[in-house]
Amino acid sequence: MILHKCNSTGFVIKTICCDGKCHPVMDEVKDELNVDINYANPLDQVPEAERNNRVIKEHVRVACHHPPFKKSPRVMIRYLVMVQTNQLNYFPVKGGISKYHSPRTVLGGTPLDCKKHCVIPFGTHVQANHESHPRNDNTAKMIDCICL
Repeated sequence: MILHKCNSTGFVIKTICCDGKCHPVMDEVKDELNVDINYANPLDQVPEAERNNRVIKEHVRVACHHPPFKKSPRVMIRYLVMVQTNQLNYFPVKGGISKYHSPRTVLGGTPLDCKKHCVIPFGTHVQANHESHPRNDNTAKMIDCICL
């Protein structure tokens, strides 16, 4: 899916460096998209991928300590990892493809809207309005939520 998206925006991927464990998945990609696959040796790892994993783990660790909860359900942790990996693509990377456009903008075409994407931190207690039709009675009009 990511390769299709890159190819549709005009970027051509010629070589993929990956771990040797990815043979079954990557063989399908190799034949389908005409890409060269460079597999790492059995005991070696791809340094760029390992560095990326380390950065994601650091961001997730920091974000885990922000919410005021002692424990978090698995669903919340899954969303936390997704949010942190998405946020890494919000801003341009030093030495990246573009000095002014983020990877999100380059590949997805949707620029960052700070009023929408940067207002409420992950795990914050919020109140949301769930009414579709206004009423004039004394029942609660808001529900308590956790921002994911």
